[in-house]
Amino acid sequence: MSSINNSRKAIQISLNIKKEFFRKTIHMMAAFVPFFYYYSESMIMILLIFITLIYFFSEVLRLNNIHIPVIYQITKMAARSKDEDNIMLGPITLAMGIFLSLIFFDYRVAVISIYALAFGDGVASLFGKLIGGWKIPFTFGKTFSGTAGCFFTLIIVYLACNLNLNQAVMLAVVASVIEAFPTGDYDNLLITVGTGLIATKYIL
Repeated sequence: MSSINNSRKAIQISLNIKKEFFRKTIHMMAAFVPFFYYYSESMIMILLIFITLIYFFSEVLRLNNIHIPVIYQITKMAARSKDEDNIMLGPITLAMGIFLSLIFFDYRVAVISIYALAFGDGVASLFGKLIGGWKIPFTFGKTFSGTAGCFFTLIIVYLACNLNLNQAVMLAVVASVIEAFPTGDYDNLLITVGTGLIATKYIL
């Protein structure tokens, strides 16, 4: 009986990791937004609003057992168990975090903010699931491995963006600390805005 339970637990863990990997793949695709924005600002801004509205509408329908093809399948593949009976806020706050970065910050700062979300938050979650380890107190499950993954990944990303080491470390610390707070899907907003504000005020 215990072997059956262990097998079921292993299957569930594997499923959770696959879901998280799929979710964070979508997260990391946000890194392409600045590239397209550079060539067509208005198109990207309109597209972000359009995607947000369409997704919100599809979620309202999903909760009423009406499923929009493709969108529903993507939602089902990415949904955590806690999201199944509620609107999944992650895609909405992801789009809004990107939108706010592009609205409030100049292009270079917006890129830094979006990369903090795409790479930092994405890697943090994957490291937390795959490596696990010690939990950070009062964060409701955030791990030191996830925060370390976020930190070191962003240093590499920011150095590649031609920031110097001090700038890269400072912004990586800011994004990693914000990501470690237990803010749920709202971290998509807080990471972009928080990182952008610090970059604007103290660095760029």
